[in-house]
Amino acid sequence: MNWKNSLRGIAMGIVEAVPGVSSSTIAMLLGIYERVIESLQLLSTKNWRKAIYFLVPIGVGVVIGLVFSLMAISFLLQHYPLEIHYFFIGLIIGMLPFIWRSGLNGDRTYKGMHYFLICVGFIFVAGLNWIPANDEILVQLSLGDYFFLFGAGWIGSVALVLPGISGALILNIVGAYETAVHGAVSLNWPVIFAVGSGVLIGVLMTAKLVYYLINHYYQQTYAVIIGILSGALVVLYPGMPEGLWQLTVVLICLIIGMFGAFRFGQSS
Repeated sequence: MNWKNSLRGIAMGIVEAVPGVSSSTIAMLLGIYERVIESLQLLSTKNWRKAIYFLVPIGVGVVIGLVFSLMAISFLLQHYPLEIHYFFIGLIIGMLPFIWRSGLNGDRTYKGMHYFLICVGFIFVAGLNWIPANDEILVQLSLGDYFFLFGAGWIGSVALVLPGISGALILNIVGAYETAVHGAVSLNWPVIFAVGSGVLIGVLMTAKLVYYLINHYYQQTYAVIIGILSGALVVLYPGMPEGLWQLTVVLICLIIGMFGAFRFGQSS
């Protein structure tokens, strides 16, 4: 096992508290997205051992990053929301040229159908921003509530596979985010099991679908991913800064994010 991959996993886990950014977004930035998808779909085949060697270090890192995210990133989002959001906006803007080139796959340009798929992906994710969130914590859970949390985890797991869709945002929309976070922090094992099992099954099934699409409809799949990432900019946008000093700070954060993504894109 290559435990250096745990550092990549930490980076992937950290962003899960940021609406509009998912661990798969960071996987694309790090150049390991397609290998992660391939390994996930191998877990349900006879070659699962090969996948385990690659995924275990990443999975350990994701858990560490997620715990850190629940504490540090949540604190930063509460006290420095503009700076954090503009940094991630810069990160996605810096990624888009790299993803655009990757999607061409040797072709000189995209066709009309690909631009249509880009628009579909953009409208789908940007539209999530106008769906009201439910921040109620569920208490005295019934059997039906546990099935709901399982389903919420399944839906939220899509964010772990598709870049640009945040698991935190999806869980917030369906009304399970606060319950899931409270359950994780208070070590409520029934809640953790319900959400976690939904996430696990959802990731395995979604990974198989995405792996199939990448192998059979490569350019079309990347067109949708470009649209999803572009739509995430709408979700991330926190509004205009107030005052010259705040404007300067957020522009610096934006540029740092863009430059970091550009450098990673070059190395990938």
